[in-house]
Amino acid sequence: MKTFDVIILFLLFLLLLPACRTSQQASLAPQPSMNNRYNSAGPPAIVYKTLGNYDENVPVIMNDARTAIVSYPDPTDLGPYSKPTPLRNGYLLDNRGINQNVAFLRYTYDEYRSLPQPPTLSELLANIIDKYPLAELIRCGYRHQYAKLVDAMNLLIESNFANCERIQTQQQ
Repeated sequence: MKTFDVIILFLLFLLLLPACRTSQQASLAPQPSMNNRYNSAGPPAIVYKTLGNYDENVPVIMNDARTAIVSYPDPTDLGPYSKPTPLRNGYLLDNRGINQNVAFLRYTYDEYRSLPQPPTLSELLANIIDKYPLAELIRCGYRHQYAKLVDAMNLLIESNFANCERIQTQQQ
């Protein structure tokens, strides 16, 4: 009976062994195929460049016509990692969830975070710096696909965003 138990354990070990294998892909390469980048979940890896220096300014999302704000943060939503991460060549890595309808407020992250409550929608609209701030917006799959996100985004910048999707930005 003991020999039979050992054989069963050995076969079970052989069945589970492939599950312990580590990925053989480069740590900076996205793990799933970029062709399947939308079959994943989690925050996207968005890289962008603005027409002005808005690194310290709070982003909001406007409707397509740029006549109304459809999404804005509560002051308590802005933690220490909310600001965009600087990348090479003036690019920024989004940490807030922007899209092609982003606009930036006059409020800096520090000013906005210190507000006791969010401004009204009319106050937010009155404090927009630029309704069309984007020079470029690029989606590079999902953040979790990269072992070292910042290093990977810098490599993608050097490759002119190979395998990434350039998103059309509106201009006035």
